Amino acid sequence: MPQPSAYVAGQAASGFPTTPGAYQTSFGGGPADAFVAKVSSAPGRLTLTPPTATNPVDTQHCVTATVEDAGGTPVAGVTVRFTVTGSVSASGSATTDEDGQATFCYMGPPLPGADVITAYADADDDAAQDPQEPTGAATKAWVLPATTPLCEITITNGGRITAANGDPATFAGNARASAEGQTQGQEQYQDHGPARPMNVNSINVLAIVCEGNTAASIYGDATVDGQGSYKYRIRVQDLSDGGKDMDRYWILLQNGYDSGDQKLEGGNVQIRRQ
Repeated sequence: MPQPSAYVAGQAASGFPTTPGAYQTSFGGGPADAFVAKVSSAPGRLTLTPPTATNPVDTQHCVTATVEDAGGTPVAGVTVRFTVTGSVSASGSATTDEDGQATFCYMGPPLPGADVITAYADADDDAAQDPQEPTGAATKAWVLPATTPLCEITITNGGRITAANGDPATFAGNARASAEGQTQGQEQYQDHGPARPMNVNSINVLAIVCEGNTAASIYGDATVDGQGSYKYRIRVQDLSDGGKDMDRYWILLQNGYDSGDQKLEGGNVQIRRQ
């Protein structure tokens, strides 16, 4: 008569020394009690790669956490929790695979900046970092995109929008890039209040990016009310020859001002690629 068999699946811990992953699969003696277990190692080290990276704004960045035990063996099935601070605030989690790796991706900011990415192995999966849970860190720099050669943007006939804060705003400017990618131009923007009145005047134009023939972005530094130096980004869309009620304008400043992407109430945006 066949003897019944019993199987136990899951994880177990031991109060005496063990070798992770080692177990006995057969027993050569007579009838006896037996217990088979595979012991999972505790995370002892977490490494983030790449440790440093530089990419253009508005692109995706991914980091991979590798979790190992104290002996350097990959640890699978561990939740890794990621946090991003700096120019971007983001967080997320992923579970390590058989190689002890978990990957996290996030989108970069619209303006140049820098981030610190931290991660820890949440061994008990309680969403709180305990002293014995290993952690790692990486840094990220966001830089200006490459300029599109021979891209030219001109705003004519007195640009006018209503900003996201409800204020009337006016703007003007021009920007162009040479065949070699050298940039020149100037930009002006005025929020007429009352929510947040300000005058913005460009110090320089550092990058110009044409997105086809109907959209473009301008990057540089500007003064606000005649003072300081703040990074700016202007994005425009040339959707008609007339401009009004069709073309669009958006300005974002390092000081947190954001006009929102607005339809023109006056003026005209012209984008040319020579």
